[in-house]
Amino acid sequence: MKFNLSKDLIEGLRDSTNEDSIARLNNLVSELMGQVMEDLSSKSSFIQPDKVILEPVNEIYLGAISACSEYTYFLGVANKEIELNSLDKKHYIKNLWKRFVRAWKVSRAKKKRKKDKTENSVEPIRNIAKYTIDDLKSDVVYYLSNYVTSSTIIYEYYDHISILGKEDFGTNVKINIYICMYDDKNEVYKLYNNAKNRFMEIDFKQRFKNLNTKIQDCGDSFVNMVKVFNSLFSKAFNKVPNQIMIESLLFACPNVLFKDDLYETFINIANFIRLNDVTAIRSICDNSKTVFKDKLVLESNGQVDFSRLIKLLDNYKI
Repeated sequence: MKFNLSKDLIEGLRDSTNEDSIARLNNLVSELMGQVMEDLSSKSSFIQPDKVILEPVNEIYLGAISACSEYTYFLGVANKEIELNSLDKKHYIKNLWKRFVRAWKVSRAKKKRKKDKTENSVEPIRNIAKYTIDDLKSDVVYYLSNYVTSSTIIYEYYDHISILGKEDFGTNVKINIYICMYDDKNEVYKLYNNAKNRFMEIDFKQRFKNLNTKIQDCGDSFVNMVKVFNSLFSKAFNKVPNQIMIESLLFACPNVLFKDDLYETFINIANFIRLNDVTAIRSICDNSKTVFKDKLVLESNGQVDFSRLIKLLDNYKI
């Protein structure tokens, strides 16, 4: 049995999110992390606020969120010494143990703050020879804990932190912040891989340039299509699709297919996807590679699964 993708449904998916709410949350996260890095800079000579950048990197960059969306950012810090210290294998086991101890201290400090409402700060105590990206991540957690309520939970993972707090951020909101090194000359992020003891360079410049060009050429119609496809995929599979896959696919669609009428545009795009070899499309991040050969796409959280996308469209009656 095929389900009907009616005009009302498509338009409803476009209108299902509150753009003002998305903007407010983005501003809140930006202000919060700005204050955290200001505090950290007063305690550490390694951190300079003007050498820090916070970038939304998933569907929130376009505001094309769905019910399964999370708010994911890269927090880039430009500092060569931290980068070199992080690659020192001699300190790997030592730093791993310190991460465990400091994560325990954060949980203890949060419990103490819940009992003692007069306590305003939780300052990390360290005794280390070298400051690494793991230390930076743990410090961000420490200072961040001073600005959220006791009901908000901060999880520290090997390459990012996740924040969940209904009171501070809203219902069903999950914030992910990847702590990275940043090459401010080339505008490239460097995400540390603990297991391989190396940095992976991530360059979003071409992606953002292509997205902005497409929006300039097609207007809100392009952003609305990203939102509709994200929402359809999320409803069908309870997960957000690989965002670079969706962006690359829609970027490859000829501009003439994007109309003022949302439903007409959706029909045009759906037919284009069905009639063309979408597996050969170029990555929006690197036009010299297909989506299946772009390392940034392959190592991201979402799978590059065109078959699911085609199946999704085939399961609906247009």
